Formats: sequence, structure tokens, C-alpha cells
Amino acid sequence: MAKNLFDIVSGDFFKPLTSKYKRMYSDTIMLIFNTFKPEISYGVNREIVVKVLTDYFDVDDDEITFDDEIYVSDPKEKANGVIKQLKNCGWIEYEQVENHQLNVVLFDHAVPVIESMNRIIKEEETEYQGIISQIHSSLQNDELYSKPYELIIMGVEENTERLISELKRLNASIKRHMDRQTNDMDASEVLEHFFKYHQDIGSKAYLRMKTGENISYFRNAIVERIDYILESANTMEKAVKGYMEVKQIEDSDIAYDRLVSCLIDIKSSFYRLDDIIDEIDNKHRRYMRNAVMRARFLLSTGNNLEGKLSKILNRLSEEINNENESVSDVWEDYFEDSAVITSVYSQNFMSPESIKTIPVRKNNADISKIEKTEIMSKEQRELYKEALRQKNRIRFSRKNINQFVMNLLKERDSIPVDEVPVNSRRDLIRIIYISIYSGNRSNNYKVKRSDKRVRIGEFELPYFEILKS
Repeated sequence: MAKNLFDIVSGDFFKPLTSKYKRMYSDTIMLIFNTFKPEISYGVNREIVVKVLTDYFDVDDDEITFDDEIYVSDPKEKANGVIKQLKNCGWIEYEQVENHQLNVVLFDHAVPVIESMNRIIKEEETEYQGIISQIHSSLQNDELYSKPYELIIMGVEENTERLISELKRLNASIKRHMDRQTNDMDASEVLEHFFKYHQDIGSKAYLRMKTGENISYFRNAIVERIDYILESANTMEKAVKGYMEVKQIEDSDIAYDRLVSCLIDIKSSFYRLDDIIDEIDNKHRRYMRNAVMRARFLLSTGNNLEGKLSKILNRLSEEINNENESVSDVWEDYFEDSAVITSVYSQNFMSPESIKTIPVRKNNADISKIEKTEIMSKEQRELYKEALRQKNRIRFSRKNINQFVMNLLKERDSIPVDEVPVNSRRDLIRIIYISIYSGNRSNNYKVKRSDKRVRIGEFELPYFEILKS
């Protein structure tokens, strides 16, 4: 009958990690584990452990309870209480050494649990190429074939299982990121989550798996060596003897059958890796597609304040240039149009899971008669071009605003906004555009804002300095 976990650990082993103080116990277990790092074994003087835990509890004086009856607030008493609880639950034990010194020793079954906790906390990534290259190098090393089972097959079997486990872990990690894409995210959260995924998964584990750590690069050589072992009678004979010795089996036929089964499983695993990698590829593509589509959908239906401000200012400047009226009249007329305040957008989003074929519509309009139009003369074309150039020179484009600011600064490194000349309403609008375009990286200036306000003519504006960048 196969062993159960609780045939090895006590029934209270996980009690500290499921109690109301689980975060405290998680911290203290890791602290105790770290005290063993400079030692030659998982054992250290009890007083050292008490000191480390006392320092941990020194940061607060909250009371904690042990066994639901003993309330403790003193840091040293808390440290002793934690050590007692971990000992009772089977994480540690005491060992008396020379000079009557009492050591705290980790149980051997606690070590892999703590190491797993450490990997989860650090979110460490496995170097796939490191695992595969170990498998490959041990199979290619002819010197190791004197003891093929002990020196080669045991390590290859263990590393193959580890490789599959890590790829499945990557698969699950991508799924976890996909599950976090919820309808509650706004566009900025979707993009932030996308870049975090790209940093943690896309440009690290996934990219390595598809490039430098590509399993296909090593697979053929590994499979060839597995076949060589299976077909070599001398190598198999040595491997069977090693298997019998390590596994304590007396029947050579049973040992041979199990060894052959082990080698075939290793070989099959490298072919089955394609299925895992294909699923990882599919999930990766689906995540990337969903992230982009969700961001596009949210951005297309959101309120782009910069765009609306630019639209308002463009309309205002056009009215000022074309009409000789006050700024207040322009605003009043402008906002009488309800389309400025509210806009209705058609929703053209279709789910990628939809089975409906996207319709393609063609409008066959009547062809108008081609009429002969008057061709512009060379002089007319030149006048038209000059009119366009003049219009471009006076429009509030980023390039024109940047050139205006550079001419304004000249040799100066900065200039306050109240020194910008304002002789017309158009000059006032230009100041607003200077502020708007200041965040553009292509410009040669930037602005330093403040909470103060300044009065320019009949208008009050936020005060800022224009700095040469």
C-alpha cells in the first residue's frame, strides 16, 4: 500500500499555517530556516533562534495567544512560545550536543516544505536550459557509462520530471494571468497588467523557452542516447546491476523490466513536451489577444480628456480667427451645440469567441458623370500653395508652438508665463497650447507647474515656468 503524507508528518503539522496567526508563523518559519544557512547542518543553538525571533517581535507589543489560553506580549516570551508550538507540531526538535548546548534542529520532512514556500514567495523561475543541458551532458559523457544507472539514468529521470513540472507550472502561471483579466479593470489597469505579464512571463520564461532554451535543440541527441542505452547489452547489464543495488531488488528480470519502462517513459516524455508547449503557446496568444482587444475596447469607449480639450481649443481658435467677437460669445455659441458635450459612438466590438461570420457589405452607388473641370493655372497653384503655407504657419501645431517658445527663450533657460506677450485673444490661446504640448518628448521645452495663479489681461491662469529642455 502506498504511503500517505500523514504517515510521515504529524496530524498538527500544518496547524501553524492554518491558525489565525498564519502570517506570523510563516515569517518565523522562514527566519528559523535562514539561521541555518551558515551552518553545516539544519541545527543551530536554541539561544540564537530565540534572539532572531525576539528581534522579529520587538516591532510591536500586541498580545498573541498560545493554545487559546496563554496571552503573551513580551517579545522573548513570544519567541519561546513559537518555538514550543513548532516543536509540538513536528517542524523542529531539540538536540543536545557538546557542553550541554541545546540545538534547534529542523525535521527532514520540513525542509522541502520550507524550500517550496521560499520558491513561491520569491516566484523564482527555473532555467529550462539548465535542466535540459544537465540531461544532455550526462547522457553524452562516456566516462559515466561505467555506472550508467547511478551516474546517468537516475539524474536524467529526476531532471525530466522536474522539466515537465516546470513547464506545467509556466502553463498554470499564464492561466493565472488570464484569470486576472476581469471586467472590473479599466484601460490603465489592463495595460499595467499586460506589461507586468510581459515582464514576468513574456520576455523571460516564455521567450527563453522559444529561443535559447528551446527543447527541440537538445531532444534528438537525448532520444538517440536513450535508444543507445536500450540497444546496448553491455550498458543495460551494468544499469540493471546498479538498479538492483540502489532499489534493493534481488530479481534481475524485474529490475530489467522496470529499467526499460523507466527509459521508455523518459523518451516518451520528451515527445509529450510538444503538447505542453503547444498549450502554452495557445494560452500565451490568447492572453496577448485578449489584453489588446480589451484595452482597445476600453480606450475606444472612454473619455479622452486631452482629445476633447484639443477639439475645444481648435474650435475656439477657428472662431477667433474667423469672427470678430468676444471670447465669451464664442464659448456661449460653442456650448449651445449639445454635440460638443455629449457624443454617441457606435459599438463595433465583436467577441473573438463569436461563431457568427463578420458580414461584408458592398454599396453599389450610381456612377456620376465625369464632368470636365477647369484646370488651375500655374499662378493659381502657387497662390493656393502660399495660402496653405500661410495657414500652416499660423495654426497652433506642436511644431509651431515649439518654434514660438524657442524664439521666446532665445538665450534664456527659463521664462515665467506672465512674461509671454499677450496682445490678442489668439495669444492667450497660444499660452494654453504651450501648456498642453509641454509633455511632448519631441519639444525642446518643458513647463514647471505650481499651485499659484497669475492674471493676464482679463483672464486668470495657473502660473507656470517655461524651461528649456
